[in-house]
Amino acid sequence: MTLPPPIPGHATPADGWWRRHWRWAMPLSVVLVLATVAGVVGWSVLRWSEAARESPPMREALRRAGCSIELVEAFGEPLRADSMPLGSMQTALNGQRDIGLTVAVEGPHAHGRLFVKGTRSDDVWDYPVMYVLGENKQTFDLTALDDDEAAHECELQACRDRGECPLALAL
Repeated sequence: MTLPPPIPGHATPADGWWRRHWRWAMPLSVVLVLATVAGVVGWSVLRWSEAARESPPMREALRRAGCSIELVEAFGEPLRADSMPLGSMQTALNGQRDIGLTVAVEGPHAHGRLFVKGTRSDDVWDYPVMYVLGENKQTFDLTALDDDEAAHECELQACRDRGECPLALAL
């Protein structure tokens, strides 16, 4: 059975846009979705990295590292965080915050990893773990018996003020 010829003056419906352009529209759609997902993931990682770098435990650990006479003597000055921090940041419903981070630190003479764990309870930070592990497995402890006193002291600056620093550290 064959179909009758079309009625004169009646046009056949044209193919839709998708049917005409699917060969380039499909790959482009996939690429756009993947680029959007990659952009969201990249943005999230950068925001987390910024929050980790600016967290009070990380700032305090870098400040104490820069004030440690032994660490500055081994690593040299300036001491800087070299890469993106790795670790975790958690906030509980009661407001307690736990942060455990590690970051590569580097000076002109050596490099190592800085480890810090901070716990905030009632707006007071406690740092049970804070040390730098050097490339030769030497450990530089940055914890202090009283975190409040350590936050206001700089051992290296006090040494320089008294003029008692080793020659390599004196300015």
